Amino acid sequence: MWLLIALILLLFATIVVMAPFLRTPAATTTPDISVDPKLLALYNRRDQLYQAIREAKFDLDTGKLSPEDYERQVAHLKRQAASVLKAIDRRQAALASAELETEAERLVQAARSQGGFAPPSGLAPAPAASSSQAVRYCPQCGARVRAQDRFCPACGARLS
Repeated sequence: MWLLIALILLLFATIVVMAPFLRTPAATTTPDISVDPKLLALYNRRDQLYQAIREAKFDLDTGKLSPEDYERQVAHLKRQAASVLKAIDRRQAALASAELETEAERLVQAARSQGGFAPPSGLAPAPAASSSQAVRYCPQCGARVRAQDRFCPACGARLS
């Protein structure tokens, strides 16, 4: 009887310990195909440079590098890392602008196919101003103001 209980407890403990190893991580099941290969290479280079800086610090701490050699090496690695970070920023901006342009083109095509432009949700079209009443806006914040207002109701700026 005790042997059966011990075997059940051993089986339960084995299942609990092995459960994390038997699960498939969600990140590896569906690869991200939208990642730009050049951007991925820049991220890898950045990580390599960061690791090299950490290793140089370790070499200094263990006495493998003199402080002068450490400073020279780290300065060179930091310059390289800065240039890689700038390249990452440029690449991300280029990708973002391309995505925005694609999205804008899609919206324009959709508006043309519908025969008119519908403003995005949450934005109401401005009512047409009558010829006797000019539309006014606050020079400080850009909020619409009435003709009789002396101060902006949104930001409190004095209206001329």
